[in-house]
Amino acid sequence: MAKSLAELAFVLGLPAQPDWSSIEISGICEDTRRLAPGNIFVAIPGNERDGSAYVEMAVERGAAAILAEHAHSVSVPVLIIPHARMALAQLSAAFYDHPTRDLFTVGVTGTNGKTTVCHWIADILERSHTRLVSTVQNSALGIPGLTTLPSPIIQALARDAVRMGARHLIIEASSAGIEQERVSAVDFDACVFTNLSLEHVRHHNGLAAYQRAKMRLFEDLKPEAWAIVNADDPMAAGIAAATAAQILRYGCAEKANVRASDIRLGRRHSQFAVHVRGDEDEQRMEIRLPVPGKHNVFNALAAISVGILVGVSLPVIGHRLMQASPISGRSAFFNQEDGLEAVIDFAHNGASLEALLATLRSSYSRLIVVFGCPGDGEREKRASMGAACAHWADVVVLTSDNPKHEDAYAIAEEIRAGMGGAQIPVRIIIDRTEAIDAAIGQAVPGDLVVLAGKGHEIEQLIGDERLPYSDADVLRTRGFIAEVSASDA
Repeated sequence: MAKSLAELAFVLGLPAQPDWSSIEISGICEDTRRLAPGNIFVAIPGNERDGSAYVEMAVERGAAAILAEHAHSVSVPVLIIPHARMALAQLSAAFYDHPTRDLFTVGVTGTNGKTTVCHWIADILERSHTRLVSTVQNSALGIPGLTTLPSPIIQALARDAVRMGARHLIIEASSAGIEQERVSAVDFDACVFTNLSLEHVRHHNGLAAYQRAKMRLFEDLKPEAWAIVNADDPMAAGIAAATAAQILRYGCAEKANVRASDIRLGRRHSQFAVHVRGDEDEQRMEIRLPVPGKHNVFNALAAISVGILVGVSLPVIGHRLMQASPISGRSAFFNQEDGLEAVIDFAHNGASLEALLATLRSSYSRLIVVFGCPGDGEREKRASMGAACAHWADVVVLTSDNPKHEDAYAIAEEIRAGMGGAQIPVRIIIDRTEAIDAAIGQAVPGDLVVLAGKGHEIEQLIGDERLPYSDADVLRTRGFIAEVSASDA
């Protein structure tokens, strides 16, 4: 696939030079590490790394043209635009012929539950017909650490999905991804809002700015699209007022179009009745999920709502959810032959850790919790995660979780401060493998070792290094075996 530079300039409303029709562009790229000869390099301004500093490197690596917010003296054409991030999104969509217009495209945003909702939507719509772009899938693609991929990769994956005969595209949309225009040229047919809590507030310079970042996804929806909102979350009303799209509400509230009642939470599963309100009648069906927790009931309601819009029958939705594929690092239970149990979960902020521990509390004698917090930002989550453990845990081992350029011990001390005067044993063991060993060493059958925060991740970020690491691998080498299917054992 290729486009001429003149064609792409036209997309941005820029006058083309006479020779631009003969300059063939092989792709769009904003990262010199992925740049291929013939690409247009888009110089994205940033706080830590400014793309303008890499323009000469891009030319050396074969860039056929540069797109930037100011002039550069290089040997290839330079297109100057006021907003490089938006131009990157527009160019990417145009280069791949706007593939999201050919797919039923769903965006999922919110603080917690995004990945689970995305995966369950894919299960309901059938994986063979659906392309999923989410945190876990991105790691599988070799792009770890990003919830929402750069716009050129999203558009390329969408074009790939069209070629392969897919009908649906599901995109996990983080607040950072929305704010950085990564999904700005995506043609969404539906967007889902899960919930809002304080994670990433500091990144967005306050709660109001964080809310606005989430809101943008819905403000840009076309009138025939759907805004699917959590009726039990206070932000739902603001989204409904701000969007031109049709509104579908889910939750436990009476006003919800897709409502849960009779919720029963088991040790390994969740069960509830779902009510789907139509124009003239209401459908009701029992739903059983292969994971525990009320928060997962809300995740399921969000996914069910998308299935209903696409036209999947409620009995089929129920069957597909019951058979849903396990999601790496989300409520992943492990057992040893001697009866010891452990669970790995991505819970990495106060709200998600509280939901996880509250779910598990009644099923075990003790919860022995191992976790840390990332460095270089989002310090507010440290106190909130500490407070969650103070309320629900019996033993806590504080450790490292991507400390980056901060001192891991200092991070652990901030978490401990958030626990207040909780009268539970707390240890700090910075080496995460040693911390897990310490937790396992004091566990007995009837206890649960909870490994929180890293979930599916397969590396530790320490300084500038990316070191191989996996909670699941640590458990396996200690004789733990992953549960194949959920049960109420």
